[in-house]
Amino acid sequence: MKTANNWLTTIIVFIVGVLLIVWHGRLDVLQWIVMAVGLMLVIPGAYSFISAIARRSHVQGEYSAASSTIVASLGALALGIWMLVTPAFFVGLLAYIFGAILVLYGIFHIVVIRFWSSPYVLPWWFYVIPVLMIVAGVVILCSSVRDMDSAVVLIMGISLVASSINSVLEHVSTHPSRTRDAA
Repeated sequence: MKTANNWLTTIIVFIVGVLLIVWHGRLDVLQWIVMAVGLMLVIPGAYSFISAIARRSHVQGEYSAASSTIVASLGALALGIWMLVTPAFFVGLLAYIFGAILVLYGIFHIVVIRFWSSPYVLPWWFYVIPVLMIVAGVVILCSSVRDMDSAVVLIMGISLVASSINSVLEHVSTHPSRTRDAA
């Protein structure tokens, strides 16, 4: 099951990377991403709010978990609606989140290559993509994002595609040894 999840994650990362590369020329792609995240907050927030109200009406006069669910769902609804109404406000924040994700994902890949792939020692070139992802993330974090929306999306897309290819190469490099050792 763990291998199936790893493959699913790799495929999703590849698809998202390709979509970001294809759509990098659109000026409003980051705004659309912000609006999609806002919608992903509104839908479960509304569902949780309605569920909590229905559950609370059955429990009269005593405090229940429904009260905290109502507060959390209202917060999710408010933030989601705000993201849907004024996505430009969140674009800069989203770009910095992309940069942080690149840095963290690069560090994660280095940990996977170095420690989780042991006792197999992978060649030095497996470290190139994660290090470049960290560098790209730092560049995004240290730059004025408002001026380079398209570049942020393109860098993120290329990094995700390269990362997914690197993950496939990592798996192929360590998989035959694992099955041979298990037998």
